[in-house]
Amino acid sequence: MRSIHGILLAVVLLGVSGCTSNRRTPMEAHDAAVVWMVENQNPDGSWGTIDASRPYQIYLDTQSSHSAFGGATSALGVMSLVESSRGNPEAEASLRRGVEHLLTMPPVGKASGNTFYDIWTHTYVLSAMCRLVDDPRFAGDRDRIVAVLERELDILENRQSLDGGWGYYDFDYILPNPSGDQSTSFNTAAVLLALQEASDRGFSVDRNMMDDAIKAVERMRLPSGAYVYGTYAQYRPQAPYNMVKGSLGRSQPCNLSLHELGRDISLEQMQEGVESLRRDHHYIEIGRGRKRPHEAYYSTSGYYYFFGHYYAGLVIEELDEPDRSNLARWLQDVMIDVQDPGGSWFDYPLYGYGHPYGTAYGLLVLQSTRRALGTPDEPRAVSSADDAGSNRPDGR
Repeated sequence: MRSIHGILLAVVLLGVSGCTSNRRTPMEAHDAAVVWMVENQNPDGSWGTIDASRPYQIYLDTQSSHSAFGGATSALGVMSLVESSRGNPEAEASLRRGVEHLLTMPPVGKASGNTFYDIWTHTYVLSAMCRLVDDPRFAGDRDRIVAVLERELDILENRQSLDGGWGYYDFDYILPNPSGDQSTSFNTAAVLLALQEASDRGFSVDRNMMDDAIKAVERMRLPSGAYVYGTYAQYRPQAPYNMVKGSLGRSQPCNLSLHELGRDISLEQMQEGVESLRRDHHYIEIGRGRKRPHEAYYSTSGYYYFFGHYYAGLVIEELDEPDRSNLARWLQDVMIDVQDPGGSWFDYPLYGYGHPYGTAYGLLVLQSTRRALGTPDEPRAVSSADDAGSNRPDGR
């Protein structure tokens, strides 16, 4: 019996050792993801498809929602390659195709009066344009980039809800502007950060619009450090999804938006938000990959996983040492551990958009951790023939 136990222990130890030795380095993880993004880009320069691998999908309302999913995914793809393409001709060619797609695609509108996932498109197209507008590689397209950037600013102003926030549903009311009853804290925070990117680059952003949005986020902030899911939920602060463990993904952009806009939130409070994400990470991890939204503990949903980690990376960049480096290494390790063998990242089966948006977020997280750690930004010129990422993810 002892010999059997010894054999089993040896097998386990060899397995663990093998996993450790085969673990990607941060640069290998980065390069594998870049290859995946290049290989899985659509011919028109976009990322993601309407393909559905299962009968049950997230609420769609109308087919127009696919324009929103595709536009947001493609914008994230462009954002992820702006830095990753430097010194990589294949990635830069992919970036240029993606930029051309964003510059020529029609403005994305609402699916209906009560469903408007396009808020994600406008948020990330604006952010993508901000990162391109002063990039010397796109100097010849600057006028086109500025035109799209200013168009997105106008659309976001028109999409702002009566309570000052932004969301993607308004089931009880159909008005020219959303009522705000279903504005969400995380949508509002993400829009605010994109608006601030535009303001930082000298573009005119309505300060009243931003002040109203800041107040909306502040109203949804709880003494615990959590943020309620949305305006409709602010009178249920003890609902599981409004507790700290249910707010792990959305607390990061909310904290960052208030800090960046000079509100009453300290570096220590922002750090505590990321510390909570690290301490209770298993709760958001449990939701990753689940096919039904909000079925996990504290109503976490898979599609907030990489969203929350992206903004956590941006928060970490703002922190002081040694906490900045400690948290950056932890976040970097998380991203490497959950990366698929083929180089992609995945948190939710959203038609055919899950792998592309997850991989784009993953690249952006690694870029944040690299900056936080002061690691030289020297991506290799990898290609599809390299070992970094020659396989497609499962399910493609």
